[in-house]
Amino acid sequence: MSDFEGFRWRWSHTFHHSNTLQTKDDYDHEIQVTRPTDLIAFFLNFIPFADLLFPHRLIKYEVLKHSLGIFSPVVKITAPEKEKKKMLWNSRLYVLIWTSVIMFSIYYQTILPVLYIILPTYYGKPLWFLVNVTQHLGAALNTKDHRESTYSLNINPVFSFYYWHMEFHLEHHMFPMVPSYNLKKLQKYIKDQTPKPFSSLFAFYKEILPAVIKQAYNPDYNYKTLIPRSKL
Repeated sequence: MSDFEGFRWRWSHTFHHSNTLQTKDDYDHEIQVTRPTDLIAFFLNFIPFADLLFPHRLIKYEVLKHSLGIFSPVVKITAPEKEKKKMLWNSRLYVLIWTSVIMFSIYYQTILPVLYIILPTYYGKPLWFLVNVTQHLGAALNTKDHRESTYSLNINPVFSFYYWHMEFHLEHHMFPMVPSYNLKKLQKYIKDQTPKPFSSLFAFYKEILPAVIKQAYNPDYNYKTLIPRSKL
């Protein structure tokens, strides 16, 4: 649904968990919207189809390049050499599916296949971005303490279900092998060692958006999370 080619994202996301928000030697390529230097481009993410204004940033564009054997920097950093062949052929499968859907729509003169299979990424992006960007937005870079680089928050049950309970994102980063449906239980066990979750999406954006704007002018700035002192 999000165009994520599985082999690429398996390796890059594992790397992201080990090197969260690293900008130096082990660069975390999943932080591109965490430090927006272009505020206009950042806020356009909340508008349907705005992604199409930057075609070179689209995940489909990356998959297309990978299908031609042109691998992006994140692959070179994170994936073993033997995995590249899998990415190559899986990317070609993706491109074949997209092409088939478009040709099917043209042949039967209906937009429905394109509407349901290819375009949801673009007209549904604002809702996805609204929740997904809460994971690391405005957080500290180059720290090994997940409590400084990752947030948790409370959202309504419907969003939580569709989001696969990833609003407990700090807990997910600290213990990535815990199933998503157990993250809420995990939070109760470690709550005295972690920052208090944001009470809602509104509370999150109220605190974090000013930090995002400051970062556009001062890359060294980050939102300071309140970490409980150790009782030891």
